[in-house]
Amino acid sequence: MGFKVPEGVDYIAVNHASWDTLAKLHYHDENDWYKIKGFLDGEDRRAPIDIELMGDLTGKRVLHSQCHFGLDTLSAARFADNVVGLDFSENAVNCATELAQRAGLSHKAEFVCANVYDAGKVLDAESFDMIYASWGVTGWLEDLQGWASTLCGLLKPGGSFVYSEGHPFAWTLEEKDGDHVGALQAVNHYWQDQAIIEEWPESYTGIKIPSATRRAVEFAHTLEDFFTVFLAEKMQLDAFREFEGIPWKMYTRMVENPDDGQYYFPEGQPNLPMGFAMKWTKPPRG
Repeated sequence: MGFKVPEGVDYIAVNHASWDTLAKLHYHDENDWYKIKGFLDGEDRRAPIDIELMGDLTGKRVLHSQCHFGLDTLSAARFADNVVGLDFSENAVNCATELAQRAGLSHKAEFVCANVYDAGKVLDAESFDMIYASWGVTGWLEDLQGWASTLCGLLKPGGSFVYSEGHPFAWTLEEKDGDHVGALQAVNHYWQDQAIIEEWPESYTGIKIPSATRRAVEFAHTLEDFFTVFLAEKMQLDAFREFEGIPWKMYTRMVENPDDGQYYFPEGQPNLPMGFAMKWTKPPRG
């Protein structure tokens, strides 16, 4: 799981700048890609797999790590006793705090600005019944074990850790520009030891980046890596799922299913694992 980062590249600073820009753009998006209006009208904006694995949140204190502007955090807050959202973007935390006020959930949710690796410095150890992290949160982190160790240290014995993410296999594939029918091509290595530096002119929501490009440093963690880091923390696996439907259009050919709000390949095209999710329990003491 060791990655080589080009000399002179501070990947945390680069990714912070990227997500600090995206937080404001996504929150104020006139096209409402994240469906904030629906949330304010009462919708639960968590992905169906997240709702399933998180289960009944009654009486629970939940930490949502790397929460962006807090949409899923606040969806969970409607059912939990208390929810804390953690993100390293100041803009994300400010937008999340405002959204909590708009939704009337400020009494049940709070947001903390910190690098996830520093979470143990700003939050009490073993103080959460559940930790929740999902969708595009670890590809920006070089030290996956450090991420798991830090967060598991905040979980109470007997507590649960729910994690969902884009499938590592899916990231090896690419779609030719404009080709919505031809086969996806395997162009990226599954096992990589080099950081990936990319630039895009727009967000995954389709919104244009005012500064012309969005630069980010990514790390290709494998499915084995995710199992390895949780097992190293002595966590016990409760559930593991692989599935096609995910919350965003990873490829332009994917279409939204109105029944669950997730994106799938069109009928007649091969179904592939686009996402995975896992639920772990921290063993009780003794």
